[in-house]
Amino acid sequence: MTKQAMIVTAQPEASKTGARVLMRGGNAVDAAMAAALVQGVVDPQMCGIAGFASCQIYIPGMGVHTCIDFHGKTPLGATPEMWQDLVEGETRDGFGFVLRGNVNDVGYQAVTTPGSLLAYFEAVRDFGSWDWADICAPAVAEAEQGFTVHPYVHYWWTHGAYMGQAEVTERLAFSATGRAIYFHPDGSLKKIGDRVKNPDLTRTLARIARDGAEVFYRGEIAERIDADMRANGGLLRREDLEQYRTTRIEPMRGSYRGHELATNNPRGGGIMLLEMLNILENFDLAGMGHNSTDFIRTVCEAMKAATADKDAHVGDPAFVEIPPHLTQKGYAAGIATRIEAGERMRVTRLGQPESADTTHVAVVDGQGNCVTMTHSLGMPSGVIPARSRRARAGSARSERPSSSATAPRGW
Repeated sequence: MTKQAMIVTAQPEASKTGARVLMRGGNAVDAAMAAALVQGVVDPQMCGIAGFASCQIYIPGMGVHTCIDFHGKTPLGATPEMWQDLVEGETRDGFGFVLRGNVNDVGYQAVTTPGSLLAYFEAVRDFGSWDWADICAPAVAEAEQGFTVHPYVHYWWTHGAYMGQAEVTERLAFSATGRAIYFHPDGSLKKIGDRVKNPDLTRTLARIARDGAEVFYRGEIAERIDADMRANGGLLRREDLEQYRTTRIEPMRGSYRGHELATNNPRGGGIMLLEMLNILENFDLAGMGHNSTDFIRTVCEAMKAATADKDAHVGDPAFVEIPPHLTQKGYAAGIATRIEAGERMRVTRLGQPESADTTHVAVVDGQGNCVTMTHSLGMPSGVIPARSRRARAGSARSERPSSSATAPRGW
């Protein structure tokens, strides 16, 4: 089984964890969720139990092919007008808004209702083969021993903010706990090779391993989160955690040169993928030669066209009606004709890079079971309550696909 299995993650500790699960007989879901929990320990500004995003699961033996959407949700206490007077502009990547004082980006008001832990737990419960406590055990062990700062983690700490939002070091130093675990006693940021230990996270993960996601959404951890939010002007409440539900949905489907494709639905980015591939299907990319001038120009123009359509038309389907033509072959053929004629597609914010900073896990096991999951924080809020059994929180910078430019979403 293990000779035919594969796992890919953003950090070696997570990949090793998933590989060990596969070697010990766990299936793709077991490996993916164990790896994701470890990833949240060793790369804590990218993902964690208080994150959000989506997961696609394919279990042919069970006849299962589904997506779990676990995006963050706006707390019930938020109002559409509460930040209207604070808007200063848009982040340069087009994924959020810059508000005066960064209230949507750093601190307690930037925190919204998380979905990652519940999604991990439900995936193991419904499609895994291992006990939940065994899935959590590697993350507990990693948290207890602490993690070594890898080059990319440190690079992001020092170069991660380039879209108009707050500097990453501001996030790391927001709380007393953050200052204690990410900085040396002299106030300097920890460097590559330094060890980071967060005992409170170890205790939190151990409690979750024992009691499941329930303790985070309805139990003692939920109570502690609620109390801390109330004390510090946060919007999140226990009621938000109690009411949070993941969403199960059929994958969005398409095709490319005879191959069937399955990807996530909005709010995920699968719709852009399908549009880009539909456009590129009209070109002889192999004949152009990989990375030739024509190849690069064609691929870039297709990406620009899909990006412009995403900016103009795609958002949270609970609030935005997404036009069906974006995934239609005929619409893509029209764009391909324009590209072939030499037209340059336009993205208003072109010149600023899309953020490359997100976290992904992809696993296939020897039985043909597959899991592909993006699990992110959007941007970390910096909130790390001082007492134990607390979860690190992130923000999604009040992203454009939300119901309002003035309401936060995502952790």
